[in-house]
Amino acid sequence: DLDLQNLKYFSENIPGLLEVSIGHALICDAVYLGLENTVQLYKRQLT
Repeated sequence: DLDLQNLKYFSENIPGLLEVSIGHALICDAVYLGLENTVQLYKRQLT
């Protein structure tokens, strides 16, 4: 499963990656961190 701990590594090591499925992990993190904060954390992992 992709989450905040492995998303950056995954995105850096899969050439041509255009899309990932992170819905379950994102919502689980959002329960504890808040949705807006969680979305920003995930976006930072992909930049």
